[in-house]
Order: sequence, then C-alpha cells, then structure tokens
Amino acid sequence: MDRDYCSGVRSSAGSFGGFHINRLVTRVARPSVLSGFAKALAAAILLLAVVSFAPDGAAAKSAFPGMPEKSEKADEATPQKDGPPETLAGDLSADIDAAEQSFTDMIHDLRAGLREAAVSGHNLWPTLEMAVRTSGEDGTSDWLVPAVEVGAVGMLCGWAVALLFRWWARRYFLRGFSDHPADRYEKISYQLSGGAIALVATLLFAIVGWGVSEYAQGEQGIAHRTAMIMVATAVFIQIFMTVIYGLLSPGNGTQRVIAMDDRHAQSLAAILTLVQILGGVLFGINAWFKSIDLDDPTHDLFSIITTGVAVVLLGAVCAVCRKPIADALVPPSSETRGWGRWLARRWYMIGIIYFVFAWLVRAVRVLLDQPNAEGLVAVPVLVLFVGLVFYGITLLLIARVMKGGVELHVGGPNGRRMPNHRDLVERGAAIAYTVIGLAVIFNVWGINVVGGGAWGGRVFDSLVVVFFGWLVYDVAKLTIDRKIAAEDPMDGTAGQDVEGDVPMATAKTRLATLLPLVRVVVLSTITVTIAMMALTQVGVNITPLFAGAGVVGLAIGFGSRQLVEDVISGAFYLADDAFRVGEYIDIGKVKGTVERISVRSFQLRHQNGPLNTIRFGEVSHVTNFSRDWAIMKLPIRVPLDADSEKIRKIIKKVGEELQNDPELGPKFLQPLKSQGVYQMDDSALIIRVKFMTRPNDQFILRRVVYHRIQEAFHKAGIQFANRVVTVRVEGDNTTPGTPEATAARNMAIAQAAQDALNANPLSKG
Repeated sequence: MDRDYCSGVRSSAGSFGGFHINRLVTRVARPSVLSGFAKALAAAILLLAVVSFAPDGAAAKSAFPGMPEKSEKADEATPQKDGPPETLAGDLSADIDAAEQSFTDMIHDLRAGLREAAVSGHNLWPTLEMAVRTSGEDGTSDWLVPAVEVGAVGMLCGWAVALLFRWWARRYFLRGFSDHPADRYEKISYQLSGGAIALVATLLFAIVGWGVSEYAQGEQGIAHRTAMIMVATAVFIQIFMTVIYGLLSPGNGTQRVIAMDDRHAQSLAAILTLVQILGGVLFGINAWFKSIDLDDPTHDLFSIITTGVAVVLLGAVCAVCRKPIADALVPPSSETRGWGRWLARRWYMIGIIYFVFAWLVRAVRVLLDQPNAEGLVAVPVLVLFVGLVFYGITLLLIARVMKGGVELHVGGPNGRRMPNHRDLVERGAAIAYTVIGLAVIFNVWGINVVGGGAWGGRVFDSLVVVFFGWLVYDVAKLTIDRKIAAEDPMDGTAGQDVEGDVPMATAKTRLATLLPLVRVVVLSTITVTIAMMALTQVGVNITPLFAGAGVVGLAIGFGSRQLVEDVISGAFYLADDAFRVGEYIDIGKVKGTVERISVRSFQLRHQNGPLNTIRFGEVSHVTNFSRDWAIMKLPIRVPLDADSEKIRKIIKKVGEELQNDPELGPKFLQPLKSQGVYQMDDSALIIRVKFMTRPNDQFILRRVVYHRIQEAFHKAGIQFANRVVTVRVEGDNTTPGTPEATAARNMAIAQAAQDALNANPLSKG
C-alpha cells in the first residue's frame, strides 16, 4: 500500500526550484513506524517547508531558522572554486544543488522528529510516570497528590478572599455609576473600573495561593512549582474571564460597550468561558510537563496535541459565533461599505485559516527544535484582548482631553452626522494599536518589522509614514469639511423656482466658496508628499519622478495657453470676490445661480433649469444680483384727477403695516414709501413706490406690496387708470363710406395706438 501511495505521489508531483518534490515525498513516505496520521502530517509539513520563508528575511538562509545553510554532504557534492564560476549556469546549478541538499537534510530531520514523537506517544504513560518519580526528592511519586491538594487549598482560600474583596469593592467603588449610562464613555469607565477591581481580586487570589503553598510546602521545589502552576493557570483563566465579561456584559446589557443583544452576548460569553478554561487547563498541564523535565519527544508531542486542541476550540468559536461578532464589528445599520464590511463578514474564515496554519508551522518548528515556536496560536488572542483594554483606556483619556465639538450633519439636520476631531483621534488610536499588534505577531513569527535594513523594517517604516500622513490628510480634510458645513447656510432651496421669479438661492459666504478649492489643493499636496516619503522609505529613488513631473508641467504650460488663462482669470475673480456659490449673476451671454466653482470653470443654473458651464477666460463682466442689498421700484397708474397726497398717505400706511408684520418686516431694509408722481401722460398719473430689501427677497415682497396696495386702494375707492389712446382721423381723398375708406381708417387708428404705447411703456423708469 505504501509503495502504491508513493508511486501515485511520484507521478503527480512536479519539480520546484530545480529539485524534484516527488523524490522527497517518496523518502518521507517510506514504510516505517510512522502511522497514517504521521504521514499526513509529514505531507502538510513538506508543503509548509516549500512555501515558508526565512524569519529574518535573508534569502540565502534556510527556510527555517536554526538550519545550516549547507550541510556537509552539500559541501562534498559541490566543490568550491578559487575563482569566480566559469558560467552563470554553472553557478546557478551549484546553488540549486546546495539548496536541494539542505532541503533534503531538513526533511530527514523532520522525519526523525516525527518518528521520535510517534514512538514516545506509545510510551506516554510510562514516560510520564518515570518523569514524576525522577522529579521527586525521594525518587517516588508520593509528592504529587499532596502538591495537588495544597494547590487546590490555596486556590480555594484565594478564591474566598478575592470574592470578599470584589463584593466590598463593587459596592464601594461602583455605586456612583448610573444604571443607564448616557454615552459609551461612561460604559467604558464602568467596565474598566470593574475590570480593575477584578484584577486586584485576582492579584489577592495569587498572593493567597502562593502564601498557602509556601507555608505548606516550604523547600519542596517540584511540589511548590506544581501548586504554583495550578494557581498561575487559575490566574490566567480569571484574567481572561474578566476581559470577556467586561466586553460582553452578559448580565448587564445597559453597560455593554459593543453592539450586541443579550441573547448573543450570553451565549458568546458562555462559549468563550468554556474555551478559555479548557485551553488554560491544557496549557497549564503542558507547563507542568516542562517543569518535571519530561523528555523532549514526549513533551513535543503533547505540546503539538494541546495546541491542536486549542486550535479546534478556537475554530469552533469562529464558526459558531461568526454572525454576532460580525454584527458587533459592523452593525447592519452602519454605513460602512467596501472592504470593511467584507472583512467583517469573513473574519471567521481568516481566523480559522490563520490558526490552522500557525499550528502546522508550530509543529514543524517544535519537531525541528527551532526558535520562534511558542505563541504562534495564542499570541493573536492575547494581543486582541490586551489591545481592547488599552484602547478603552485610550478612549477615556481622549474624552477627557478633547471635546466633541459642535454637532454638524451632512444634508440637513436629519442627515448623516459629520465626524469631529475626537472621532479622528479615536480612529487613529485604533489603527495605531492594530499596527502595534501586527508588529508583535510578526515578531512572534520571527519577522522583525521594527527598524533594521531588512525588507520588513523598510515596509514597516513606510507604513508608519503612511499612517502619519493619513492623520495629517484626515485632519486637514475634516477641518475644511467642518468649516464648509459651518459656513454653508444653504437649506436645500437653492435653485428652486419660486412661482416664476428668479431662483431663491441663498448665497454662501466667501470662505465657503473658496474652501472647496483650497481643499483640493491641500489634500493633493499632502497625498503627493506622503506618497513620495513612503517611496523613499521603501528605497525607491524619487528624483526621476520629480524630473518627469517638471517636464510634464512645462509641456502642459506651453501647450495649454487657454487653460492657464482660465486658471489665472478664475484666481483673480475669486480674489476680487466677484461672485460666490449660491449667488444669482449675469455675465451677458447667460445668467443663473452659481452652483459650483472649480479651478478653471464654474456652473450656472438658469431659473428654467438648464445648467451652463462657463470657463473663467470667457467672462468679461459680471453683474451680481445677490450682493449686499436690492431696491425694487414699482410704477402705479392712477387717474389724472386722483389725489396724489391721499395716495401717498395710503402707501405710507401700507408700508407701516408691512414693517410691523412679524414675518415680512425683517425682510425690509428700508420701508415701502411713495416717491410721488414720477410721470404724467395723456391718460394717467404714474406714481412710483420703492423699498429696499435683502437680495432675492425683493421678488417675494413685490407680490405682497402689489396685493396690499390693491386692497388699500379698493377700500379708499381709488381706481387704477387704464391706458387710453385718442386718435383723430382727418379726411383723405377716398370716398367716405366705401370699404377702402373704412380699412384705411382702421389701419391709421391701430398705428396711432401702437405708436402711443411704444412712446409710453408701462415699465419705463
């Protein structure tokens, strides 16, 4: 069966790096004392050996630390030359042969380690019994039961003291917290206070347990170590339980920091408690095996098995709790999109893959007796819990130092809340802790990413530059956006046509008009600068980039004279404050409300709807109808025999009523008043009235003024004058009464009436 298996692997395997994988797999799968499980593990380890990289980043070293670069057999098979290689192919062939020999030796050592572990597994109980007897001072195992009893008594006494302290401290220190906290900072403060009480109680537990063991066992070294391992295991379990219950608060939903309902919080807390108890007990037993000097193969086998059990438990947590944890990371109602939501929905897959891969790599390193084998599975969990605790403390410090600022919303009072600078600092702290945690995890794997000239250090330095650049970018962007939101008084009515009149657009301030352009320039400058600094940290020479950018800039400048004209003209128009966003202007060819201003053009929305885009270079003059104030003059036609003084008093009274109106009065900068008789024609007196108002308010007030004057005239019995044209037709040579004479008469009357109307238009003046 083994021979058939080997032939099948040999037929399907290819070559990698110049040496055949099938040859190595055949050697690994040779019939031996290895069981089927060991063969499968060997195949997985072989795959890891192929894809692994040197922890210190050096390409010339072995794929695993601790292995020699070339074995003695490789030195014999590859004779050294005094001079340089004759050909590049010969040098490459020698390197490939040396790498193949080194890889073969590593696989040989791995097989030997697996064989020893498998053999020790059959003799686990006798080996363990021998180690227990050897560790005792009298050569027997009689010390074990009393040591366990002392450890249990110490844990019981410590638990009683810790329970009393926690009961007293929570009643004394937590009584000032509200049962219904106002914000998450109060919740975090409550949880950190409770966590601090639990940690002090755990410290008392450890001190009492150590004291009981020290009193009962004295100089009995191995017995004392056994009891202390039991106490230490209980201490770590309590610490993890403190963090878990602080995050989830299964019994107190009002103080829960993360977004999760009570049912999911209780089930998740129960599962995590069970997992961490089982994992803590297994790792405690593993530490005890190491303390009794258990032989290396047996200890390695048990270490691999316990880590595998922990991986199974962690994988079960990832699979069972994937939905509530995903909802806690990104709530369904959150506006987070893109990679953030994708990562939150698939976090469990990433976790399971990592734990399995870390367990396999740890198994390889343990069997080959290599460094960086401890903590590959447990350290990410520790980093997560410790990072959350420190992040909570950081949030409280930020809340104490920084104020939230004025609440601003995008799209009106009911729109999305705009983040403030405190939100930015909190997000930066989360990213900083994430980077630190990743650096710690990489360091456990043997990859030094902090400092140094290796690629890991350069990439880390580049990421640090990008992080601080992101902070600068976000600070500038947030500052400008909040200033724009504070300066922009537009309430959504801009561009709407008000019953056929000019659009009632509310103009932005000058600062709100210029800030979008400043935003583009500042953010572009920061982005380019940070990109250049990051490339420099990686090792890229950016001098050619500057030279190329200069050449492109010159080409654009010489070839786009019109573009330069538009940009410069726009700069001067904006510097002169000729118009702003939201103002109604007339540039001769087109008129409308300014909706958007860019570097080289601006857009006008006509009151009928069309949107016009105009280059700054095309503008020769600007008439602004929305600046400072506006005067509206209205002509009123009354009969020739009307009393002008009476009309003046009526108009004055109407102006006083409008001025006292609570809604319309504030719109008048100067009250409505009569300017007297402005013009007199052959059929009416033309009296003109005027008022001053804010820009764009005159169109609303014009309708109101006409309506109020009409009502006042009707009450006073004053009629408006109709246009009357008197035409006198003199005789001509045509015979009166004939159709020709009638047609000529009518044509003369119509022409005379039209001339009179053209000579006295109603809107004149």
